[in-house]
Amino acid sequence: MDTNLKDRLVQERFPTVMVPRFGQLSPCPLYQTRFLIARGGLYIDTSQPFGAFRRCLWFSDRDLPYGEIAEVDDFSGILKDPQVTAIFEDFVLPLAAEYAGNNLEWAGWVIWTKEERYSYLPLDFEASAASILIKERPLLPQNTYLALDVHSHGAMKAFFSLTDDCDDSGGVRLSVVLGDYSRNDGRHHFVYKCRVVVEGFFFDLEVGE
Repeated sequence: MDTNLKDRLVQERFPTVMVPRFGQLSPCPLYQTRFLIARGGLYIDTSQPFGAFRRCLWFSDRDLPYGEIAEVDDFSGILKDPQVTAIFEDFVLPLAAEYAGNNLEWAGWVIWTKEERYSYLPLDFEASAASILIKERPLLPQNTYLALDVHSHGAMKAFFSLTDDCDDSGGVRLSVVLGDYSRNDGRHHFVYKCRVVVEGFFFDLEVGE
């Protein structure tokens, strides 16, 4: 029976793979996200230039007739990467603090390329005390990828809003919200909320403040 063209496109874009019980699971192709049906349940699996991530979405209450796999998390270490830490110290925190001083939100991106790895990309936006509007979402050059999407709530609490959930409905990246701004001993201080975004699925990460 021929597969419907639309169904075929869905499977090519977001395939579902049965984990072999006796053979070897093929690696997730770079730039792709897929579902895995394993012995323990349903997993989501992605491979991006800046890391791989695999997490269980649903645990089965009985063993399924497939192979076992482990969760993978390269994303938790991104915020601790020295290059990312320097970007936050040099750009993200000072800029977010400047806007917080005027009771305004702020936003910026951290992108990844093979040549430079992580770098800061400013955004053109309009900000208020409770919202931010990106005037035009940047079109990234070839082989350039959005790794961290960061925005600040200023002195307000750091949390992911329903608008954030809508904005994070596609793509793969880290999403970071800064809030509860204060300045102590000459240093900018924010509370961080961070989550991994994988095609509309969200996975909270514990991060330092």
